Amino acid sequence: MTTAKCLRRQAATCAALADATYDEESRERYLRLEQLYLALAEAEDPTHLEAAPFPSDSATEPATQHLN
Repeated sequence: MTTAKCLRRQAATCAALADATYDEESRERYLRLEQLYLALAEAEDPTHLEAAPFPSDSATEPATQHLN
């Protein structure tokens, strides 16, 4: 958990640096690093998910009902 937390903190730092820079190449590099850190954090702690909307009722129905 500590590693995932550190990786998320690094991702936040990269996002802040991307916002602060005027150089487009640097901004893109920081944004790529941010996504990399977030992916690594997710792999380290897959139970920590971002809040996602609940699926609609139709998405939870069995697939056979959709075929008819």
